[in-house]
Amino acid sequence: MRIIVSASYGHSLINFRGELIKAMVKQGHEVICTSIEPVEIMAKQVEQLGAKYYQIPGSRTGIGLLENIRTFFRYLIAYYLLKPDLCFLYMSKPIVFGGICGILTRVKRIVVFVTGLEVAFYSPGIKNRLTRLFLKTMYRLVHSKSETVFFMNQDDYKLMLKYHMVRREQARFVNGSGVNMEYFTKEKLPEDRVVCMTARLVWSKGIREYLEAAEKIKLCYPDVRFLLVGGLDENPEAIKKEELDEVISLGIIEYYGYTEDVRPYLKQCSIFVLPSYHEGNGRSIVEAMATGRPIITTHAPGCKETVIDGYNGFLIPVRDSKTLTDKLSVLIEHSSLRTKMAESSYLLCKEKYDVNQVNEIFLKTLRL
Repeated sequence: MRIIVSASYGHSLINFRGELIKAMVKQGHEVICTSIEPVEIMAKQVEQLGAKYYQIPGSRTGIGLLENIRTFFRYLIAYYLLKPDLCFLYMSKPIVFGGICGILTRVKRIVVFVTGLEVAFYSPGIKNRLTRLFLKTMYRLVHSKSETVFFMNQDDYKLMLKYHMVRREQARFVNGSGVNMEYFTKEKLPEDRVVCMTARLVWSKGIREYLEAAEKIKLCYPDVRFLLVGGLDENPEAIKKEELDEVISLGIIEYYGYTEDVRPYLKQCSIFVLPSYHEGNGRSIVEAMATGRPIITTHAPGCKETVIDGYNGFLIPVRDSKTLTDKLSVLIEHSSLRTKMAESSYLLCKEKYDVNQVNEIFLKTLRL
């Protein structure tokens, strides 16, 4: 069987779907991965998974009409040339454009993986309302012809069900993307008090709350280090470089930019934080859990599923830097609690998020 795995962001094919792609290839299927990234960047990495790579140029976040029309036709040409038997689509543009083009080119099986809903679904404003209306219409169309729609959390599923974007019988659930626990291995918890956040630098990841909490904590515990790992983003709601430079100059955080490998930073830290407003399933949280780190995250969809409050970390309200500061203070002051929660994180990750368990659900459901 020829399978297309379509993403917007090319590196997610390697970092988030790599093990699934390898599992598909191992089952004897021909897998072709598509994203906007250039061939010279992605082809070799994808080939190491046993798959082929095809670039569909475009912008991951652009909403311009002409730009999206061009992207649509690029998808249409790609699907016409590649003639897949099954399309596995995730992220909004591949779901919308890939799904419609799959329908037009009569792809036998279309499968969608909802890895999280766009900011427009939970943000106010006319622009977000219009985007929401467009996406609802497109998702209804694509899902009406889809065989299966996978979800990472119940909140996204219930919202889509409420607005008739998915049928109840289509829905299947997985615990995130899974994490390779042979790659993200359990590490000894450092004695140094180091806090880490890994995320794209967009405000909805809770960057503002993290910076505010770091500033307050530094006043009481000047020896505590705050690491921020993640690339600047082209998203309209991304933090500006000037804003980031100002915070760095004040010595509040240590910024390390984008990295292909977050493990050295997780190894350094003794507390992991992600105060996000919404996730599909907090992948960076799960990676920290596999490393054996106590977690502070929010009650938001996709985050709250990863933490049992008081067991492997703390859950806090969204957009609440004060509570984040308070919970950080508790963990900073009590090393025995950090150690206990770190062990609990590892055990919970092993039970729920091992990539082999997650991939088994995908392969069985898709009959691959």
